[in-house]
Amino acid sequence: MRFNSIETEISFNLLVWGLSSIVGGVTFMFFQNTFMNALGFQFIIWGTVDSGIAVGSIIYRSIKKLNHEENLTKLKKILLMKILLDISFIFLGIIIFIGIIKINEYNGHGLGVIIQGGFLALFDTYYVVKIMTKGSRWERKKY
Repeated sequence: MRFNSIETEISFNLLVWGLSSIVGGVTFMFFQNTFMNALGFQFIIWGTVDSGIAVGSIIYRSIKKLNHEENLTKLKKILLMKILLDISFIFLGIIIFIGIIKINEYNGHGLGVIIQGGFLALFDTYYVVKIMTKGSRWERKKY
């Protein structure tokens, strides 16, 4: 699919991930297993947040459409900060998974946080690299 801006591409792909996570999470809730239910709960929560961020940013950009010019330097900085946050989520998920923090059915919750945080770390890293390698092409465009 061809996008007219990297921000739109990020929002679209984040929305697809978020909705897929919600569907997967709802599916996990049908299992008669507390581990799968906890994993499903995490997928539903993370998917809802990811979808909300994606839709919110799409709405914000459509409202602010007058001479939109992407600031790739700022976007790259935001994504780099998000990568650090994603890595901290992965470590928190590991702590929950191994049981240092006792949460009901912690293994499922911990694995859910590890999977979601891991995906977002890869997602954000991919877009930082994409901006660094192809950024100058996008910066010349005005939307």
